[in-house]
Amino acid sequence: MAEAGGGDGPSQDIARVGRILAQIVAPTTVITSLLMYIGTIRLNTMYSELGINSSMLSFPFQEYVMGSVKVADEPLAIVLLLLLVAPFVHGVLIRFTLWHRTALGWTILALSTLGAVSLAVAVAAMADWPRSWHQPLFVKPLFLSLGAILLVYSIYLYTTLHSGQVMSSTGQIVQRTALVALALLPMLWYMDDHAREMGKEDAKQIREHPEEILVAVVVYAPQQLNLEGPGIQKTPLTEPNAKFRYRYTGLRLLIESNQQYFVVPACWGTTPGARAIALPADGSIRLETLNVANKPPCSRGGR
Repeated sequence: MAEAGGGDGPSQDIARVGRILAQIVAPTTVITSLLMYIGTIRLNTMYSELGINSSMLSFPFQEYVMGSVKVADEPLAIVLLLLLVAPFVHGVLIRFTLWHRTALGWTILALSTLGAVSLAVAVAAMADWPRSWHQPLFVKPLFLSLGAILLVYSIYLYTTLHSGQVMSSTGQIVQRTALVALALLPMLWYMDDHAREMGKEDAKQIREHPEEILVAVVVYAPQQLNLEGPGIQKTPLTEPNAKFRYRYTGLRLLIESNQQYFVVPACWGTTPGARAIALPADGSIRLETLNVANKPPCSRGGR
């Protein structure tokens, strides 16, 4: 039986696939778009949970990238490691089993069985069965990807076993491109879900511990702003010639974006339904920051 791989090994085929894809779209463009997408999902989810419509916000490119790092670093590292290790494992497996027809048959049976079981687990997870199973985010994409990859690879080995010939170079490129796609697409699925979960967790942390995350601010305004919320205090200023006649304390700065300050009450997390407040950042009001790290005396319900 001929040795698989011919003159071109798996690593050469993967490199060839990379060159073909690079002619279609630059790798830097793909990575940048991926980071932008993941960062957008995380930030939009977080601010949506905090009651701010994402259309009211505008972030620089660096903000999106920083928001995506914690989401994308581990999945990308794992996939890169798999792409580097898989050609070596494939070469060792083929060289060992092609000279032992029975061993190759048992290998195909084991891989196809494991692939079928993985797909069954993925289907059960997508059907949310059993109901009591609190499944981690990676379960669905991981087992779906693993099952599909093992079944496709088993088909390749079965073809090699029964034909006694090595798949053509074009066929190998198609097959390995499919395997790479089966590894990447579930990774994107996982990062999307993970970005949403991290956005919700970020919002929860801000709600529960605003004094640890958000900076305290004082707002000065020329007229009453009718700011309402748990912990907000209004103080009229008596200086007759002062431009700003009212001072508002008990506020925390959530973000400055799109020519607006988004502030929240200091006792924001204690009151269900407490609102974020948008103020113009056009000079009509003055905003000062304070170094206040102590938790304000907030009662449950904001009273």
